[in-house]
Amino acid sequence: MIKRIEKFGASWCMPCKVLDNTLKQISGVEIVKHDIDKEPELTEEKKIRNVPVLIFYNENNEEVDRLVGAVPLGTILQKINK
Repeated sequence: MIKRIEKFGASWCMPCKVLDNTLKQISGVEIVKHDIDKEPELTEEKKIRNVPVLIFYNENNEEVDRLVGAVPLGTILQKINK
């Protein structure tokens, strides 16, 4: 089960803003947002090449999946409940 989602985006990125609105509809999962312009070292460490990116972590804090782009709520919920 997914316990945490990290979202990588940028203030100038319109799909990132759309995804932020989608993430507001999710409860029961910790959501941590990162701005690639303000956290370049973390962005490089996580190998982020495009934005927005969602990284899904399980209860052991292990990365289990990623989604790229302004994906719909249903797609995110499928990953959470997988």
